[in-house]
Amino acid sequence: MVDLKTLLMLVLLGLPSWASAQYNKKYAELTIKADSLFMAGEFEASSKVFGEALQMTGFVQPQHRYNGACAAAMANDPETAFSRLYNKLSEEKDWYSDYISNDEDLISLHEDSRWQVLLDSLNIRKRRIEANFDKPLRRKLQMIEKTDQEVRLIYLSAHNRQPHDSIAEAEALREMQRVDKINQDQICKILDTRGLVGKDKVGDAIGTFWMVIQHAGVDIQKKYLSLFQEAANKGDISKEGIAMMEDRINMFEGRPQKYGSQIVEDEQGQQVIYQLLDASKVDEWRSEMGMEPLDDYLKKMNAHR
Repeated sequence: MVDLKTLLMLVLLGLPSWASAQYNKKYAELTIKADSLFMAGEFEASSKVFGEALQMTGFVQPQHRYNGACAAAMANDPETAFSRLYNKLSEEKDWYSDYISNDEDLISLHEDSRWQVLLDSLNIRKRRIEANFDKPLRRKLQMIEKTDQEVRLIYLSAHNRQPHDSIAEAEALREMQRVDKINQDQICKILDTRGLVGKDKVGDAIGTFWMVIQHAGVDIQKKYLSLFQEAANKGDISKEGIAMMEDRINMFEGRPQKYGSQIVEDEQGQQVIYQLLDASKVDEWRSEMGMEPLDDYLKKMNAHR
């Protein structure tokens, strides 16, 4: 399952989550409910709710077809699981996966003859799409992303530990800062020598550029912002990612944010939205960048104005 981690770490990581499809409030509520049921181990109920969401043609996000298949597989419903995976294969012409064979949620499907047919189809697609890839660079970006995510999971675990362990949290934070510095040095070197290498050469690994720079200091973000804006104009990265980077730069420099993507912790430890440039226009601006309405975003993030 792929979306739960994204939802879990949006505040820490700042990952775009809704730019891939038109936003619909009911769809968002259904998929969040389905994810929560999955996390609670209620796989049959989760699969049923995913089914409701996946019927909302025009609003379906790619990760939810996959997550719905995982829920069905865990509910011992291989017919529904394969239906959703093959529908994903049909609807998403560039979808393939380097990790599906290792996804423990789908193990129950491995002995079915349809599983190998699916893998063969994905491998054929992978070879076609990656024929002109810069494979060493793609692998390097994938490894950087892996270290970026792993260290944040460790920090998140230490941060949420009960009873609170300030020593473990401080050690995890130091390790995160160390890894971030290494990753930033590598990414900046690529950006300085080759520019922001596009999806035609690295595929979805292009997101690693944004992820690492989004975690960097404001001077680095400002230096490369125009490269990301150009990539968004070409459709290589989401407009939501640009909105989040611009908001973060403004926050770091003490200015109000335009799109409302940045959430901070107040003196009582509550999650609150950072100062807005214009609350009356924020949803209009968010819509232009493929983002859901602000109140829905805050509800999902358990934050408030």
